[in-house]
Amino acid sequence: MKKIIIGLLLSASFYQASAWNFIYPFDKVANPKCRFSSWSSLWSECKIDLPRIANADYTKYKTDSTYRKVYSILWGATYNYWWDVWYWSHLWVDIATSAGTPVRSIWDWEVVNAGWLAWWWNTVSIRHRLSSWKDIYSNYSHLNKIIAKKWTIKSGETVGEVWATWNAYWNHLHFQIDVTNQSHPYWYTKCSKWIEIFDLVNNWMCRDYLMANSVDPIVFLENNWQFLDVQSIKDKQEQTKKIEGKNIKTREQILDEEVEDFMKSHSFTLSTWVSWDNLQVWLNYLAKLRTFSYWNTFSWNLPENWLSFEYDRSALKIFPEKILTLDAWARDIRITWLKSWKFNINIKLWKKVIWIVTVNLYKKYEFSDPTDAIITSKSKISLLDEKLGGVVFKTKLWSKQMYIPYNWTYRLKSLSWKVKFCNISNRENKKCNNYELVDELIFRYEDTYNWALIFNMVPFDYMPIKLAVMKDWAMKPIATTGYNITITNPIAFDKTYLYFNENVEALKKWFIKLYNWYLLQERDISWKQVKEILNNYLSYEYLRSGDNLTKKWDIITRLKQMNKNFSSIDDNKTISRGEFIKIFFDNLWISIVKNSNKVFLDETWNYKDYITTIREKFNFSWKDQFWIRYFQPDKSITIWEALYLANKIHTGFWLQFAYNKQK
Repeated sequence: MKKIIIGLLLSASFYQASAWNFIYPFDKVANPKCRFSSWSSLWSECKIDLPRIANADYTKYKTDSTYRKVYSILWGATYNYWWDVWYWSHLWVDIATSAGTPVRSIWDWEVVNAGWLAWWWNTVSIRHRLSSWKDIYSNYSHLNKIIAKKWTIKSGETVGEVWATWNAYWNHLHFQIDVTNQSHPYWYTKCSKWIEIFDLVNNWMCRDYLMANSVDPIVFLENNWQFLDVQSIKDKQEQTKKIEGKNIKTREQILDEEVEDFMKSHSFTLSTWVSWDNLQVWLNYLAKLRTFSYWNTFSWNLPENWLSFEYDRSALKIFPEKILTLDAWARDIRITWLKSWKFNINIKLWKKVIWIVTVNLYKKYEFSDPTDAIITSKSKISLLDEKLGGVVFKTKLWSKQMYIPYNWTYRLKSLSWKVKFCNISNRENKKCNNYELVDELIFRYEDTYNWALIFNMVPFDYMPIKLAVMKDWAMKPIATTGYNITITNPIAFDKTYLYFNENVEALKKWFIKLYNWYLLQERDISWKQVKEILNNYLSYEYLRSGDNLTKKWDIITRLKQMNKNFSSIDDNKTISRGEFIKIFFDNLWISIVKNSNKVFLDETWNYKDYITTIREKFNFSWKDQFWIRYFQPDKSITIWEALYLANKIHTGFWLQFAYNKQK
C-alpha cells in the first residue's frame, strides 16, 4: 500500500526529466588547498563554485590542477591514473571536497535507500524517471550525515554531507549513476568474486558489466536534454575521447602535489611531554601529535591514506602506527621502550618526512654519573652587576639531563679572576645577599631545580671570566664556558667623573646593586636606595665578621630595627647631604664628635656635630669647587655622592665598628 501511495504521489507531483532538470550534486565545493579542513570552518574564499567539465571533454582539463584535484577519479578510469577514461572499470566519479560539504539531489523523484551500507558506508540512492518512463538511479555514498529520508525528494534538496571511508585518500563524494534496477549502488557482484577492487578496476575486469549497468555521471549531467532512453545516453557516452595514462599525471604525482600544497599551510608536532625526550626504560609514554593550519589547530582528514611513523622496530613500539584522521587537532600516541640508545621517529605523510623526533631511551643507572655539561651565561657582563647563569648536565646520548637525578657533588668556579656566586635554583627571590656570595659554588642534584643549577654571579674585577664545572674532588673540569666573559663598565659610568674610583670600590663592596647595568651619576638618591646602601653596608660587614658571633648578632639586630623604623617612609623621597650623614651615623653606631671646631662655613645648626665627625674622623670633604669652604648640608645628594661618602666612612673603619655605647 505504501508503494502505491508513493507511486501516485510521484505521478501527480513531478514531471519527467527534461532538458533543464538535472543539476550537479554540489552547488559549491572546497577550494583544493582548503579541503582538508571541515566545511563549517572554511572562510568564504575557500568555498568555490563546483567547476564543471563542459561537454564531458576530459582532454581539455586533463592538465588542470584544480579539476584533477576536485574530480579525483573518473568513471571508466584506473586507480593508477584516475583520469585515464575509457580504458578501465571504475564505476563512479569521486568529487573531493571538505568533510561536511552539503550534497544535493540531482533531480526529483523517490529516495529508495537512506542508510549505512557495508563498503559504501552512509549512502542515499534516488530513483529518477526519464521521459521514456525508464528509471535511472543516482547514488551518493561516503556521507558523514544522512538528511534525506525514504520518501519523495525534489531537485536540489540536501541529501547529506560529505565524509570518507576508512580506505579513502581524502573526504569525497562517491557519485554513481545506475541504469538497471538491481541493488544500489550497483557493484560487480557476479564477476568480482575473490578479486580485490584495485585489481578489478586496474585490469579492465567486468568491463561488460560496467557498460550494461552504469553510465558516466559527467556525460549524463553535461548532456542534459530530454533523454529518449538509456541507449541515447550510452551513444553520447561513446563519443567521449579516450585518455591514455601515459599522457597524464599519475596518481603518485597528484598525491605529491597534494602533500606539497598541504604542507605549505599545515604543520605537525609530536611531543612526548618529557624534557629533551629522555625516556626511561620499563615505562610507557603517551605522546601528543598535533596539527596546525595557518597557526590554528586543525582537525579532519589528510591527503593520502594516512599519517605513518617510521622508526627502528627493534628499539621501540608505537601505537597506532598509522593515522587516518585527526579529531580535535590532536592524537595520543603510545611509545614503548625496547632497548636503550638514541633513536629517531619520522612522521611521514605519503612519501614525505614532515617531522622528526629524536628520543633518548635510557636505563636509570646509565645517567647517574654525568661527565659533560653546558654552562650558560651572558658573554658580556657589567662590573659588579648580578647576572643569571645556569648549568645543565648532558647525557651520554648528548641530550640535556633534565629531571633525571644524578650522583656526586660538583663545583662551579671561575678559572680566571674575581667572581662570586650564589645558588638561586630553589627560591622565588632571584637576587642574592652579600653574605650569600661564595668563590666556588658546591652543589648536588638536590640543590638544583630538578635538573638545572641556576646561579647568579657578580664580577669584582675587569679581568675576563671563564667558568668551569668539575667534580668536587677533581682538578680537571668536565665543562667550561668555552669563551671568556667580558667585563664592562656600567652604562653611563663615566671614568672622568670626580668620584669614579671611590664608586668602583663601593660597588665592589655591593653597597648598591646595578639594575640593567645603569648607575646614573647625577641623579638624586631616593629613600629606597638609601635603605639599600645601609642594608648592604651592614650585610658586607656581616660577611667580614667571620666567627665573631657577637658582632654578627649585633648586625642582625640593627638590621631588623632599622628596617622597622624605615618601613613607613616613602621610597621615592629624596634627601639632602646633611640628612644622609645623620641617617648613616645614627644607624651604624658611629660615635659623634662634639666640639666647637669649625672648618666649613656651613658647619653649624642641626648637622654641625655630624659634619664635624665626618671631617675629623674620616678626613672627609667633597670634590666639587666648594669643597674647601662648604659642606652644603641642605643640597640634595646624588647616588654617586652617597656611594663616595659611604665608601669613605667604610675605608676609615677598616675592619672595626665604632660602637656608640650610649645607644
